[in-house]
Amino acid sequence: METIVFVFNVLIPRKGQSLQSASAEQKSERKEVCRMETVRLNEFGKDLGLAHEMIVTARKVTTSEELIEFLSKLADDKELLRSTVDTVLGRGKMTAEERLALEILGKGKVIGYRDACRIWQVDQLEDEPVLPYKDILREAAEANESGADWRLVYCTGLSLRAQLEVIGNSRNKQPCFDENCEWWLEIQHDEWANKAIKSGYRLLDFSCPFTSKTWKQQRDTITESGEQFARAEEQAVAEACLGNYILNGKERLLQNRYHWGHLRSASDDRVCVGRFGEGGFDVFSNWDDNVSDRLGVVRVWKGDCPS
Repeated sequence: METIVFVFNVLIPRKGQSLQSASAEQKSERKEVCRMETVRLNEFGKDLGLAHEMIVTARKVTTSEELIEFLSKLADDKELLRSTVDTVLGRGKMTAEERLALEILGKGKVIGYRDACRIWQVDQLEDEPVLPYKDILREAAEANESGADWRLVYCTGLSLRAQLEVIGNSRNKQPCFDENCEWWLEIQHDEWANKAIKSGYRLLDFSCPFTSKTWKQQRDTITESGEQFARAEEQAVAEACLGNYILNGKERLLQNRYHWGHLRSASDDRVCVGRFGEGGFDVFSNWDDNVSDRLGVVRVWKGDCPS
């Protein structure tokens, strides 16, 4: 059986190879943009590298006719193709603005609105939220090339206690809060531990700089780094770390550092969150004059962020 197909000569790098590093010889092999030719079904896709591997696997679990119908429907329906990609990648449907942010910041750097609502068991809004950072995402991406780690995260605004209720503190079910850290669950800490924040997008720098400084020295250094930056809320940082673990291959942000935040505990110390190891996400506190190489700051790019 034969069929007519369009062949797009697109350079597909080998596994582990970036497009930029693909050899000139490979590029010279693909000069045609598109042509129409007749091929046998069992030959379809063999000149497309990784795409061919996918087709070979697909032919093991489908008939040739099913495969052609499937690919034809994907080719004709952008929404179906987008939904299929999201399903395969294990994430919720992103908004158009979130997809643009993902393209600019790169893989693993965006936690979308629908994924955040699903993880934190929060109802979605009737209308999609507006992304306030569109004009500065490229600047953030450039900063990432110099050692920063800016990530766009939609935060539902849950308090630390509310996040604990959703995630739990059992090490047998990752991610989790640290089960050995229970001081902040005592009644005298109710006010700050139950404090929610405004929902919305945050652009957060998880390089967590400004360690080995007092809290006030950190404050001054943040100001010197630019008026557009501020110290992020602990609740937003916790949501981002735990949500990122779920969505991005069990990556642990702040594995060896704390983010020193705004909140004050019942003993008037500053709350810090992080040290996200296998024991779980930690909630701790320190007095303002303490200095440690583990106490850093997750900055938020203020823009029009809801905080």
